[in-house]
Amino acid sequence: MADRIQLGEDEVRERYRLACQTAVADDLTVLIAPALEEGAFQILAGTGDLRSATGCSLDSGVRKIFVRPQPPSREDHQSSDLEELLREVAEPVTEVPLQVLRTIPSLLRSASDGLTLTRFDQGLLALEAGDTSAQSYGMAFDIGTTTVVGYLVDLSGGEVLDTASSLNPQSAFGGDLMSRIAFAQEGPSNARQLHARILQLLSGQIEEVCDKAGVSRDQIYKVVAVGNTAMHHLLLGIDPTYVGQAPYAPSVRRSLRVTARELGLRVHPNAPVFLLPLVAGFVGADTVGMVLSTRIYESRGTRIAVDIGTNGEVVIGSR
Repeated sequence: MADRIQLGEDEVRERYRLACQTAVADDLTVLIAPALEEGAFQILAGTGDLRSATGCSLDSGVRKIFVRPQPPSREDHQSSDLEELLREVAEPVTEVPLQVLRTIPSLLRSASDGLTLTRFDQGLLALEAGDTSAQSYGMAFDIGTTTVVGYLVDLSGGEVLDTASSLNPQSAFGGDLMSRIAFAQEGPSNARQLHARILQLLSGQIEEVCDKAGVSRDQIYKVVAVGNTAMHHLLLGIDPTYVGQAPYAPSVRRSLRVTARELGLRVHPNAPVFLLPLVAGFVGADTVGMVLSTRIYESRGTRIAVDIGTNGEVVIGSR
């Protein structure tokens, strides 16, 4: 009766029920009603210049260099395509992925207008025909228990070109961290589902912002992600079981670097994906990101930074 009074006959026929009036007699799957999905939430996101917003200088470490190399031309010249290509680059390159090596022979001989090398640290990430040195992009993700926000950033100037925000699809398996950890503990396939759901969402956000900004996904050369300890582990496909049990120890606390290919993100496959370090327990990389972005560590006086979300963190300190 209460269902009909509160929901109406139409919704009852559609099998909607009041959770507070429903007794659970066996295993069941609960579907979130459309009214409680994304349209009912306002997710904070925006665009702008990272340098002016944070007061920080921007150095992504990604470099795009336009060169006009020539293939080896003398039979007695002991050289190679790669050596001739890197001869045009001032700083040493010590790492060249096999995928890039495979593109060198044809590009070196067919790109009459020159080539653009993309490098990070001492590694060669990509090789493109023509001058694409102005087209260098990155993605930043804030992976929350309830919401996920992705930012497309122009690495050349520091401008946030576009954002995408969504509810975390893992919510279907539990609205809080402990529920999701419990679901993952039930079997390896459950943990894989949680991992696949967040990867699918991130790749969807990448596609969304790239389409709106007119950017190629293959020109995203760096990704940074933050989240609490459970979100961090589920993104990487690491078993979160022991994060949910005393003494709540994560599998790893240090900052990590993997490739987009390893993780399965739909950006340039050689792009490095960075995850900021975790603190302890459920206090994760999102808190580290908050400290870095607010620069509370430079304050002369004692300040408090508060992250209000599904889980809340408070940081107090100064220089």
